[in-house]
Amino acid sequence: MAINIVFGIFGLFVGSFLNVIIFRFPELKGVVSGRSYCPKCKKTIAGYDLIPVVSYINLWGKCRNCRKQISWQYPLVELFVGVLFYLLAMVFEVNYLLIFYLLIAAISTLILVYDFKYLEIPEVFSWLLTIFTILAAILSPNLSLQNFLLGGLIGGGVLGILVGISNERIMGSGDIKIGLAFGVLLGFERSILFLFLAFFLGALFGIILILFNRRKLNSEVAFAPFLIISAMICLVWGEALVNLYLQFAMI
Repeated sequence: MAINIVFGIFGLFVGSFLNVIIFRFPELKGVVSGRSYCPKCKKTIAGYDLIPVVSYINLWGKCRNCRKQISWQYPLVELFVGVLFYLLAMVFEVNYLLIFYLLIAAISTLILVYDFKYLEIPEVFSWLLTIFTILAAILSPNLSLQNFLLGGLIGGGVLGILVGISNERIMGSGDIKIGLAFGVLLGFERSILFLFLAFFLGALFGIILILFNRRKLNSEVAFAPFLIISAMICLVWGEALVNLYLQFAMI
């Protein structure tokens, strides 16, 4: 339990760093150079105001200098990554494979938030995700070559067909890379669950937006966030969910 909490706290700080990347990447600003500053008043933020989640709560979600509202994105991303790191450390042994899973979770969070905000996925993010998922799949002792290939075929193939049929109106090539990456990592059975959950979550979100008049039927909605959320669910609980389904199917 203690080591899980350590990883969770570490995840909060990783989430804080990911926020910096998401904020600076579109304008190609230095990611690792330069101090953090308020996007409204440009005032440099002191170190004691950069503690993940805690500083946001302490400042009531406002800049200490200009008192303008700070985006909810910052604490939400920090909490999301913190919880992810905690869960991954709880489910998997602390070894080299866990490091790959943590890297995959961090890159996935970048893609989730970036696509949600800007409706695009930078190539560097999707390629990094693909590389690390393939490496993790190769190093995994529980994933056979056949399972590896079938998962990639399901994850990337289904989305590739949909992109081709819709002429990229529903989703783009970046979504194919995500499907392929997680298909390889999750294997055949969990890849089917991965796609089912992604489409279910995407449809549910779209229906809610339409019901509350936030989107029209033909409005563009980022699909990568649902792929990422579904993939994280399958990575942590996928095996248990598949086994649960098989138990009910046999009744």
